[in-house]
Amino acid sequence: MSTHQPTPTILLPHLPPKTLVGIDLITFTSTANFHGIRDLSPGWHFLYTGATETLSLRSGAWFYIGDINTAGKGLDDTALVAQAPTKSQGTPGPEIYIWKWSVDTETLVSLGEESDTARQEAMRYKANLGAVWQSGGLFKYRSRIAPSMLVKSASTEEDQKDKEDQPQPQIEARVQTEDDGETEESGRRDWSGLTNRISPSLLSRIIGSPEIDVDGHPRWLLTSASTANRDADHIPGVDSPAETNEPGTGEEPEREFGFVPIDLKRTWREGAVGRERTEAAQDRSWALGDLIDRYAGEASGENQLLGELQFTFLMVLTMMNYSCLQQWKRLLELVLTSRAAIVDREEFVSEALQILSLQLQRCDDVEGGLFEIDGDEGGSFVRNLLMKLRQSVDDLFDDEAGSMVKQQLDELEEWVKAEYDWDLHRGSVVRHGMLQLEDGEEVEMDWDGNDEEEETGEYAPVIVDM
Repeated sequence: MSTHQPTPTILLPHLPPKTLVGIDLITFTSTANFHGIRDLSPGWHFLYTGATETLSLRSGAWFYIGDINTAGKGLDDTALVAQAPTKSQGTPGPEIYIWKWSVDTETLVSLGEESDTARQEAMRYKANLGAVWQSGGLFKYRSRIAPSMLVKSASTEEDQKDKEDQPQPQIEARVQTEDDGETEESGRRDWSGLTNRISPSLLSRIIGSPEIDVDGHPRWLLTSASTANRDADHIPGVDSPAETNEPGTGEEPEREFGFVPIDLKRTWREGAVGRERTEAAQDRSWALGDLIDRYAGEASGENQLLGELQFTFLMVLTMMNYSCLQQWKRLLELVLTSRAAIVDREEFVSEALQILSLQLQRCDDVEGGLFEIDGDEGGSFVRNLLMKLRQSVDDLFDDEAGSMVKQQLDELEEWVKAEYDWDLHRGSVVRHGMLQLEDGEEVEMDWDGNDEEEETGEYAPVIVDM
């Protein structure tokens, strides 16, 4: 009989070999002897699958290890949501998740809570857990790939090419070095910092109500095709709601994301005119405060925005979700162009910068990386926003002034300078000058990013004849 004590584990029975599997920011290809992941760390996790690494639809789900009622607390331990225990969550079962592969839908499905057959099937899988563990079919959870694992994987790739009965994740079966331990500890710290403002209520608002399995564990489902209505390309007569929701089609309609509604083209109060309207267009603090107040019902509105900033970023990296990319950019633009909020909501803006800093440090963990997914605009978009924030902070605080936002921005500026060679001070950028072409001809050039500040180009004032 096995002497292994169960640790938080997710079992994935009947998963086909060569399926793309992702857990948080780690991806690998399954093999015939891969049956799940053990030693899951406390907190949020996101597991997803895809038929291939690139073009296939990806399906995934969020789930929580530990007491889910504590989820959504930030680093300062301030509760995002005071959630009353539900019937299904009041007495949670053991930390063993079972998601079976469905051949019909090519997705992982959990065992339903209301089926006696499902409960009996779950008991059989749990009873066989020790044998699966001893056979080496469980991948030990990792938050990132350690340096020696990369060396081990490269050296054994040819040796194990014809041994498909051995699971690829078993590359961890070797003596770990001290550097590996530090890398794993750092990775888990980073993952916690990337998810610490995500709560059950936030996921339910954005994705919809969760599924509940036989042990009372909730999970929130989405796919790489999930989208908000504002980001969808609707083709009349092809994908109209009347056709997609038509009964008898045999397909469940895609869930629409319930993002915080951000309209960057209208950032002033109803009835504002003249100077008030102009100032609100340049300083979006009123629009930011209005959203925070509107979403402060069951939880802090500030934390709802921070949690959504974390959620959208991770769905871009793991699922390559276009709608989440657009919302992440809208959230960043709203927060980093709210000048008065730098003082009035200092802790909020400081934490948003802290989250952004961590996101930029981990944006290349998944193949392609954030800037590659966003094309040419990715790096320049973030850089321009940080330059605007740098200018606002310099105008509000002198060199001696102490500010959480200024301190956080200084640290972020130092990192992006070393990593991307970004200089956030506008004085260091040539805005207008002569450029010599290869044939020796000289042309006069203007920097496009200067239009908004100088009120030129599309930002130029227009005289309207009333």
